[in-house]
Amino acid sequence: MASSPALSVIMSVYNGEAHLYPCVQSILQQDFTDFEFLILNDGSTDNSGTILQGLAEKDSRIRLIERENRGLVASLNELIAAAKSPLLARMDSDDIAMPSRFSTQIAYLAEYPEIGILGSNTHDIDEIGLIIGATDDYPLDPIKARTLLKDGPPVCHPSVMMRTALVRKLGGYRPAFRHAEDYDLWLRASLHADIANLPQRLLLYRRSPQQISRKHAAEQAKAAAIAWIDHVRCCEGKNSVFEDATELPEIDALDAVFDDSSVSAFVRRKVVERMRYSNEMLKGPEFDLMMQQMREGKGFEGAGRTILRLGKKGRVLRAVALASAVTGLLLSSS
Repeated sequence: MASSPALSVIMSVYNGEAHLYPCVQSILQQDFTDFEFLILNDGSTDNSGTILQGLAEKDSRIRLIERENRGLVASLNELIAAAKSPLLARMDSDDIAMPSRFSTQIAYLAEYPEIGILGSNTHDIDEIGLIIGATDDYPLDPIKARTLLKDGPPVCHPSVMMRTALVRKLGGYRPAFRHAEDYDLWLRASLHADIANLPQRLLLYRRSPQQISRKHAAEQAKAAAIAWIDHVRCCEGKNSVFEDATELPEIDALDAVFDDSSVSAFVRRKVVERMRYSNEMLKGPEFDLMMQQMREGKGFEGAGRTILRLGKKGRVLRAVALASAVTGLLLSSS
């Protein structure tokens, strides 16, 4: 009977035909070869299925799963359940893995068994694959990674290699935290294992307008803030309030959910802080959250720059409304 591979690579694909072939080839051409490549075609309506079928026919390491669309979280959890290896490597269908990614990460995890989640630094690439720069370096030291968890994910999700037993113990990704499911997983994992990054830039990470972090910025900011509050609760020895949840409550309901009168305001502030840098959110219904923050006398850092940004984008009425709210806040506090 054949032994299980050392590594399971897991990748969900939904309408990824534009960058799919080079992405898959970057995995198949790794200098470490003892892996299975689990690819789930999540109901793609483009040519992704045909591309994947052709690749699977040529390389037996590919295990292709095809079914109707169920979303990223369900797909990743299905892949985790199907994996045969003690290690999982995440990959996204529009990124490129450097040839030594797997061998470098596997060697590190073998040397440091206390590390449960291991990412790496990355290069950013644009839509046509040109390197456009390097992101800020991720924290290499587990202590620093743990400290920085409060500010957001300390690893780049598609660069991660993680221990299968740990992820299964945690129940995988939680559907309630859609769009921030990775951050929620890192928070929960940090209670059981260390998180670290390698200094090498082992992934070319594609930046595009279609990214979840751009299309669903408000939902992501809300989910991330709630995940942090839930993590703090768990650090105090309490149970998570979202173990069996499939959806997150509305912001105004969070005080009652956590039995804490400060939670709704905290989450609202985090969403507003994210709005300052998102033109899509500033022109959308999320702007009402910003105005509510001002009416409640909370304010937020960078309000002046946000007013200028609204004006430059031609959203004059919103710029005037925010300026009036800021003026009222200043007068009431003087």
